[in-house]
Amino acid sequence: MPYSDPKHPVVNPSPDVDTCLKATRFSDIVFTAAATSGSWAYGYVFGKPVRAATANTAAALGFTFAGMIILQNTRGRLMGYKKNEREVSIYGLHPVQPELRGLYDPENMTPDERRFPIALGSASPSVRPKPRFDTYN
Repeated sequence: MPYSDPKHPVVNPSPDVDTCLKATRFSDIVFTAAATSGSWAYGYVFGKPVRAATANTAAALGFTFAGMIILQNTRGRLMGYKKNEREVSIYGLHPVQPELRGLYDPENMTPDERRFPIALGSASPSVRPKPRFDTYN
């Protein structure tokens, strides 16, 4: 995940695999079925000497690929890096939300603001805390 503030509300800032699997959507299940069956068909078509073994191996690889992708997408939704209206309505918001900073929008700025933009930073202190140098020896 990127090291910056999420653009959407945070449901769980550090989801584990069980939480991600519980938060899968129907589209994730359809993607898993499509990737598995598509890779099985690919293995069957191009595995001429031993079609069944090649097709089953390709299906296992497709299922593994789909599992990694849906875990990544679900984690992004729970952490707020992807659109997550459904997860917010089901699981609620995390008590500590990062500071949502404004985006650079040159159309709605005055000429002085366009010429001298204000640095917004990419991460708030809740996501990336400031280092404390007084604790070092």
